[in-house]
Amino acid sequence: MNDKKKKPGICASCGTELVGKFCHACGEKKVSRKDFEVSGFFKDVLEKVTHLDSKLLRSVKLLVVRPGFLTKEYLSGRRKAYAKPLSLFFIINVLYFLTIGFNGLRTYESPLRLQLRNPYSRVVKGLLEQRLAHATEPEKQAFETQFDRQNHTLTKSMQLLMVPLLAGALWLLYRRNEVFFGEHLITALHFQALMLVLNIILGIFLSGSLTNLLFSNSSGRQFMVEVGEPLLWTTLLAFFT
Repeated sequence: MNDKKKKPGICASCGTELVGKFCHACGEKKVSRKDFEVSGFFKDVLEKVTHLDSKLLRSVKLLVVRPGFLTKEYLSGRRKAYAKPLSLFFIINVLYFLTIGFNGLRTYESPLRLQLRNPYSRVVKGLLEQRLAHATEPEKQAFETQFDRQNHTLTKSMQLLMVPLLAGALWLLYRRNEVFFGEHLITALHFQALMLVLNIILGIFLSGSLTNLLFSNSSGRQFMVEVGEPLLWTTLLAFFT
């Protein structure tokens, strides 16, 4: 009768002898009767949520304070203490789009009103004049609303597309170093996540950007906000990374 019972210390999934609470072969957790108690269930959920929060906060902090360190840690195999690159990227993306209504910078999503103040505004105005030559004012407002809505949707797709494009550019630059594309992909995920975090910080807490904060009435301000400052941040981050 005892032969029918599972042997203690044996993984229920793969049959490997257990050393500790988890199977070193497949990762299965050793189950006990306490796992089925209500208190045990909520304790497990609380531990997972708290663990995830600590990983996420630690990863975001390192992402901003020490650019490049998180990528180096992950590529070196030290991953347990940090959020996974893809999960981190998606969570920051969600945060970016949830707070975009309060964001004065919105580098990745320029409404039509901002595009009319950009260096290429003459081209935009020319296209609008051709498109809306005989449109009434309500029709122009409806067009702007539809444009901003489609722009918002396109921005989400562009966020995903920018990661492999950046990884591809890095692979071309360092192809002689025998670095795998996947390594460049991790770098691109962290870099793009960092740019989104900076966009949130600058857009919400610094009046849209440092340019707006320091030179609110200067000429050429919009060019610096949309082009100059993002290039400056990118250069600095690339240097310190």
